[in-house]
Amino acid sequence: MLEKLLIGAGAMKAGTTWLYKQLEAHPHIRFTPEKEIHYFSHINELGHKLDHAKRLEKLERVIARGAKENLVNWYKRYALPEELNDDWYSALFDGLPKKAYCADFSNQYSLLPEKSLEQIQKIAADVKVIYTLRDPLARLWSHVKFQYKFVGDEHRVDDIDVTEFKRMINKTWFWENTRYVDNYDRLVRVFGKDNVKLLYLEDFIAFPQGSLWNIEKFLHIKHIEFKADAANAKVNKTKELAMPEQWEKIAKRKLLPIYQELYARGLNHPSWRL
Repeated sequence: MLEKLLIGAGAMKAGTTWLYKQLEAHPHIRFTPEKEIHYFSHINELGHKLDHAKRLEKLERVIARGAKENLVNWYKRYALPEELNDDWYSALFDGLPKKAYCADFSNQYSLLPEKSLEQIQKIAADVKVIYTLRDPLARLWSHVKFQYKFVGDEHRVDDIDVTEFKRMINKTWFWENTRYVDNYDRLVRVFGKDNVKLLYLEDFIAFPQGSLWNIEKFLHIKHIEFKADAANAKVNKTKELAMPEQWEKIAKRKLLPIYQELYARGLNHPSWRL
């Protein structure tokens, strides 16, 4: 069993990668060479990123580029076992300082059912969860652009018609990322409200240093100074393109219940405007 585990749970296109970039240098937080391990998604059969062949390919690439021995050894632990279990996952953090948080970030974790979240809770004595949100309309549009970039079709974003846009945002896997309240409540039911921190991408942009200080208070770890240029850097940038007016009207109609639920619960950010 791990002593301390920090889970970065998404939402998709809401600043998880930005957060990782800031925290990876903190002496009290330790990431593995693979930022997104996806173990808990794997055991819930949510994707195939931990297939044995894919892990072996990563090991071969590390060896081919002449990586240092300690990194090669880590990828051997990661790649060689064909069957994965909790012991395999815990061993990925071997050698890290015991008082440090082992960190595992994946935007898929906010979508896991309670049964899989309970397995996370059992693997560590102390589990803290950060769930990042973003204005639902801005997140939806960023997710659309990212999805086309992911499949190599970013050049097509300008040419998507209304039918294709509707089909995209109505897909179950896409829409689940927007159901902030359901995802947040599920995390709180399993881990407890005091162990789940809700953060906003808008604060990362406007108050990066304050946001990072807030995380350190949540984790009860000391503050260190972060470089302003790193804190302000954009990651996973997608094509600069405004959402067409017709699509925006469609998205707003679909998102209206989401906004209403967030405002009713007081989980909205002050800058959000529908």
